[in-house]
Amino acid sequence: MGKLVIMTTALLGAFFSSAAQAEDIISRFTVRDQGQFAVDGSLSGSRSNSSYSSRYAPGYSAEQHDYESRAILGGNIGLGYGIELFADLPYVLSNHVGLRYTYAGNSASRDFEGDKGFSDATFGLKYRAFKSADGSDEVLLRASVLHHSGSSGFVNADASYLHIFTPAIKTAFSLNFEKVQGGPDSAGLGAYLMWQASPQITFVPYVRASRIDGYQGLSSYNTIAGGAQLRYTPVKGWNITPGLSGTHTGKRSSYVGTWNSLGASLTVQKEF
Repeated sequence: MGKLVIMTTALLGAFFSSAAQAEDIISRFTVRDQGQFAVDGSLSGSRSNSSYSSRYAPGYSAEQHDYESRAILGGNIGLGYGIELFADLPYVLSNHVGLRYTYAGNSASRDFEGDKGFSDATFGLKYRAFKSADGSDEVLLRASVLHHSGSSGFVNADASYLHIFTPAIKTAFSLNFEKVQGGPDSAGLGAYLMWQASPQITFVPYVRASRIDGYQGLSSYNTIAGGAQLRYTPVKGWNITPGLSGTHTGKRSSYVGTWNSLGASLTVQKEF
């Protein structure tokens, strides 16, 4: 039973990476002009709960609770010609997994502490591939990479279409693909609304759907996520963005159960 528990926890911990990592959505869909740059600092945290049983081990059931918090320092700089370079350096503040399981009539619990401290930096490029003459339509290409000697590297790429309905209302639709080192690959779709309610406040609700490939005995599965951010600009050049998010993972054929996560974040950005 112990081997099954450790394997399950390790795989689920790798697949259900916390939604704690913050992402400033408005910055994601913005390409800065040459010489313009911004520095971000963010704090985020999440709590995830899952319950599952195995078709291959009758009588086995488990509940898992994950808690994670982190700080991220990021930067963006415009290079000109519709190109922007960005980078993020995360610092994991807490990373705890609690597991409660039952097998063959016996119950037990285990707790695990994950790695803390600085993690690997992510580097990426954004490119504005198209912009209409009136500026109401844009196509952005975005790619980022994290290389790690262990098993946490990835290459992420997405293409986004942006449309401006009015000066206060903008929408974005994105197609994303991620290739993971030592883990399952994924693909997804996202839809975003950016509504500038006043010169100081912009409301950003969004929804995302993803398909995660099968990996090492665990079958593929689907996730649906949604949330909202509220950007507040008290003075020109400063942005404060709190956000809330939630993720639901559907059932898998190899393990019966669901997984849910709630996350919160706060990002402070200085633009130059």
